[in-house]
Amino acid sequence: MASPRNTTRMVSFVAVAVAVATIATTAEAQFCPCYSPQSASNTHNCGVNPANGTNPTNAEWATIFDLVSKGPAAWGNQGPTVPDIGQGCGKPEPNHQVPARFPCELLKSIAKVESGWRQFCVPTTPGDQVGGPSRTIISFDCGYGVGQVTSGMHTGENPSFDRARVASEPTYNLATGTRILAGKWAATNCVGDNQPTIVEDWYTATWAYNGLAYINNPNNPNYASNRGVYNPAVNDPAPYEEKVFGWIEHPSNGQWPSVALAYPNPANIGNTGSPPDLPEPDCASPTNCTSHRSVHTTMCIDMGTGGAGGGGGAGATTGTSASTGAGGTGSTIPVGVGAGPASGAGGQGGAGNPDDPSLNGTVCNCRVGADQSPGSALFVTSLLALGWLARRRAR
Repeated sequence: MASPRNTTRMVSFVAVAVAVATIATTAEAQFCPCYSPQSASNTHNCGVNPANGTNPTNAEWATIFDLVSKGPAAWGNQGPTVPDIGQGCGKPEPNHQVPARFPCELLKSIAKVESGWRQFCVPTTPGDQVGGPSRTIISFDCGYGVGQVTSGMHTGENPSFDRARVASEPTYNLATGTRILAGKWAATNCVGDNQPTIVEDWYTATWAYNGLAYINNPNNPNYASNRGVYNPAVNDPAPYEEKVFGWIEHPSNGQWPSVALAYPNPANIGNTGSPPDLPEPDCASPTNCTSHRSVHTTMCIDMGTGGAGGGGGAGATTGTSASTGAGGTGSTIPVGVGAGPASGAGGQGGAGNPDDPSLNGTVCNCRVGADQSPGSALFVTSLLALGWLARRRAR
């Protein structure tokens, strides 16, 4: 994920349908692809060997997410370099460059959608790789590890990051994934005042992470016009960015505190694959702007103390550190933002979660865009057949 790749790779309808059906029907079982360079099924020129390893525990993942969210200034040689990113969109803060950092809530949710928080597992597919030691997840199109890093991982590619460490080190893999996310932040239009510490301001960049294509447009008629916030337990069809936002609100077995994010007004988004500048999100769901929500400051980046704020914001804490308690006193706020989250109730301190057995049933997304319930396979297959070429993520 070093930089956006604007190439389109064709995948046959039959292959996609088989992949979708396989993923959809294995929702209750461990799904671990490993399309290593040695596999006869490696048809996308995956060029980096998998590494043997034991997947981190949830508590260990929490520490990794907390570190990576703080950016290269915090992770040092544990990850690649990431350029500074823009902050401010003149609404009112003028745009200027700041060290890259990322909402941990967003990183946790993206990793759930992409790989189910798994860097390593015992392969279940393709047939010539089944069994053996626990090793790096490699999806059929060469997405590696927890962040499903694809760009730079094919035969003949020579990225500026360490490809072997992407395969072997969870922290390095996740940090490499933030490079593409930072690139999407830079390449997309503003959301609100483009504050990196406001989770909702990453809406369009999150959409772009999976491809700025119409299939991920919330106004796409293939998605129910009265749908609510995406709930992975129900798993109704939804665009990629709504799945990521929905996971933040509906975490698995309390892996992180639920945060009820705000959504942009779909009337402002339009009907293309690339939305214009968007006002600060304030809708209560992707299709409901009659009710409103406030935006949320990430609680995992210590930017120093701020003035009077709205409090901890929906009880938000990270898995490893507590937020401040009562509302309106010393909430952490982003640079250039004069108040904390509007939610009045402060968060209660959180602690690292114990291992979550539900991870063993989480399906690797592998950027097929597949839903995780058997009943959704036909719908997703149809979407893929119609939109695959336009949709394929630029990685």
